[in-house]
Parts: sequence; C-alpha cells; structure tokens
Amino acid sequence: MKAIGSYIFAGGFTIGVKKHFNVLAHFEGDGAYGADTFSLNYPDIPVYSGPDKWPTGDYKDIDFVYGNPPCAPWSTLGSGSKGADGWKSDPRVSCWSDVFSLIYTVKPKAIAIESVPRAYSPTGGLPMIKDFTEKANKEGYAVTHLMVDGQYTGLNHTRRRFFFLAHKGKFSPPAPNWNPSPNVGDVLDEFKAEHGGDPGHYGKLSDNEMKLVKIAKPGESLRNIWESLNPPETWKRSTKGRKGVIGRPQFMKWRLTREQTMGVIAGGFAIHPEEDRLLGIRELCAFSGYPVDYKFAGAKSGWPSLIARGVMPPVGEWLARNVKAMIETDAKYHVDSQFIDYRKPATGDLFNA
Repeated sequence: MKAIGSYIFAGGFTIGVKKHFNVLAHFEGDGAYGADTFSLNYPDIPVYSGPDKWPTGDYKDIDFVYGNPPCAPWSTLGSGSKGADGWKSDPRVSCWSDVFSLIYTVKPKAIAIESVPRAYSPTGGLPMIKDFTEKANKEGYAVTHLMVDGQYTGLNHTRRRFFFLAHKGKFSPPAPNWNPSPNVGDVLDEFKAEHGGDPGHYGKLSDNEMKLVKIAKPGESLRNIWESLNPPETWKRSTKGRKGVIGRPQFMKWRLTREQTMGVIAGGFAIHPEEDRLLGIRELCAFSGYPVDYKFAGAKSGWPSLIARGVMPPVGEWLARNVKAMIETDAKYHVDSQFIDYRKPATGDLFNA
C-alpha cells in the first residue's frame, strides 16, 4: 500500500508508517523544518517544500496520508495565543489546512493528522476539528477522533496525543496493550546492554545548573531546588525579551527517577538519574523509538527538539498497522463520526462523537 507524509519534520512518523506502507514522498512546509535530517536517513524519498510546490497530481491511488503539523497553537509550551479563540490568529494553523486539503487533491482511503489533546478541547481547536469533520463527511469519509497514550503502543515514555482520522472503511482498532511503559532504569539498562555506554551528544548545563544537579535527588526539579535556596525577595528580573528571573533554571529540567516511567519528551531537558548530565541523543532515541544510530542534521543543540516535535515511531507503527487492517477489510461504514479514548484503561472504549 502507498502512503504520503506531510509535515513529518525529522521523520519519526514515517519510521513507523514504513513498516506497513510504501512511503512515496513527504510534503513539507515552506521552511521544511527537519527535512534535512529526514533526507540524511531516507535519501530515496523525495521531499517537496512549500504547499504551492506539492506535486499532488503526480501521486495517484494513495492509500494513506499522514501528518503532524505544528501543535504549538494549542500546546501549553509553545502557544503564544491568548484566550479560547487565540489559536485562530496563529499562522501555524494553516498547516492543518494544508494537510487536510490532500483529501481533495490526493483522495486517499484514509488520512490521519496528529496534535496535542488540546487541539480537541473546547478551549483549543475543537471548532476547527468539527469543521474538518463536516467537510470530510461531505466527501464521503467517516471520521474518528482518537486519543491515545503512546506508552501503551510500545513507546518508552508517556505521551498523550490526539489524532483526527478520516477514512473510507470502518476504523475499529483493538485496545492497545495496557501494560505501562518500562521504567527509566530498565530502558537505560537495556540501552547500555545493547548499544554500549555511549549516550551520544548531550547538551551543556550552565555552571549554576551543574551546582544544582550535584545536589538534586531523583525526581527533583532544578527550579524547585533553586527557589528553595533563593527567597523571592532576592530575585533579579530580566528586562530583555521574555521577562523572567535571572539565574532560575527552566522548569522542565529535572533529575529522572529510575523506578518511574519517563515523562513526555519535549526536548533535551531530562537529567540522568545517576550521572550529572542531561540524557544524550542516543538515549533519547531509545526512549522515543528512533534507531539509536539515527542521523541528525543541523546544530546539535536542536537535535532533541527534532525528536520531540514529531509522532514517535512506535505510535506511528501502531496507527499505520490498524489503518492498513481497516483498508484491507474494505468494510462499508455509515457512522459519520466516532470518538475513541485510549489514554488509559478505564476509558479504553469506543463512543459515538
């Protein structure tokens, strides 16, 4: 079966999809963020940058289109929008429309678009999702709104995400494996046993942060330690750029606990549970389902973000496997839309939307 990816960045989604589909091309945005990394690893798959340059007419009989356009308009970390409707003025929302437009031009049997759960929230992108649902229904597609936690699809960390799926057949994936992800210590031990002790490149901690790391216990945040040592009345605030407290570490930097599941990976912020350093890129690949020898382009400081911004390979594989099974059954489906919540066992049921 044939597939096309759109806004795939460094290629995580495609790593998973390629296990079940022949990926013919990537349709990327004007900036083609991460495309150089993808091309390092898959030089035979063409990448077309800029929606006005997408050669949609050259691709016929496509089974599956999949994409993960920027989630920042709804992300608590990346959004600069204010209020429930703030996302509407975010230019990155147009990337969703770019991917959805492939329903009209490529006419796949199924299309999947991924984002953070808030894209499905009334205070986030739900009005847009409802609009896309109605448009897909008019084109003869049934629609599934899918929530899933990646740790139940073979991912080595917890990662809750939303998928908009429009499809010609009946999409009814079996419940995932509800066994949680292995804990941090198990993943690191397995990585060391299989791939040696080389963590790969890791970011540099400032002198101030390193002092805090040396006293940080498992599970402790550098920011919390810093604030416990520095009363608010002593804080000095920056007057440049985003106003913040000078010397206070980012809230995302914390020392991992061996016995717990890895939290969501948003970049290179996690500190090794025993060693006084950040996790290396090869270790982050092990937690994310990327090959540990995956090649990354660009500045090394940006490598963890290339991983964090895409769909993780195990999640892409799980979704692609179930989409392929749906297409193979060729079942007729008359329900306009449905909602599936696979974020935790208690809600692992199928409902009409």
